[in-house]
Amino acid sequence: MPPSAAFTQEVQTLFDKDGIIVTAADLSKQPKAEIEGIVVTLFLHRHNEKNVINPTMISLLIDALDTIDTHPMLADTHNKALIVTGVSLEGGNDKFFSNGLDLEWMLNSGDSNPGNGSNTELGSDEEITANSDVAFEKARENVSSSTTSQMVESFCSNVLARILVLPFLTIAAINGHCIGAGLFIALSCDFRIMRTERGFLQWPEARLGMRLSKGFAELSKAKVTEPVVIREGVLMAKKY
Repeated sequence: MPPSAAFTQEVQTLFDKDGIIVTAADLSKQPKAEIEGIVVTLFLHRHNEKNVINPTMISLLIDALDTIDTHPMLADTHNKALIVTGVSLEGGNDKFFSNGLDLEWMLNSGDSNPGNGSNTELGSDEEITANSDVAFEKARENVSSSTTSQMVESFCSNVLARILVLPFLTIAAINGHCIGAGLFIALSCDFRIMRTERGFLQWPEARLGMRLSKGFAELSKAKVTEPVVIREGVLMAKKY
């Protein structure tokens, strides 16, 4: 059930573009309301692409955050909370919260600097072996421009940093696999909620011969306070 399903009579769609949707529900207008405030939900609904992070996704997320900052329903109150989720609004395939950076885009852009972030982590070991590892070997042979580095920088400064400093509570409702850059979206929120049987979390860089960008590394250290998790997650690519 989508997080705002209980508010169907009062939900307003504030932004809806290419699979990224922002809705808002005013709790004070619900029947027998006991609390006040607005629940804003940011739906990552590009499931055909497993919600991977590429320039298109980054641009859409920036537009969605602009809407949350400036929409008349939201701009004049801090009495609100933001939920970020990949839950399908149509009850379809929502296996992924986000599957990390877009490996296909990185290959096609002609740039895959292995020092600049995460990658697309596929859902099974067989897929990883057959596709992801092979593709990354090819990508490493084609290091050219700083395109991937620029994309990661834009993602860190224009999406993650903005979520980090929002002046109200933010919650990642993790509906499925949450990999690499998708994990960093979740870490940028104040709280994370996930059913363990719905998927796994992973820093995939170690198994793919990559390192974390500085922004990703600092966010991980700031939000993950258990040293053993950092050690196993970042250095051993353990799945949680």
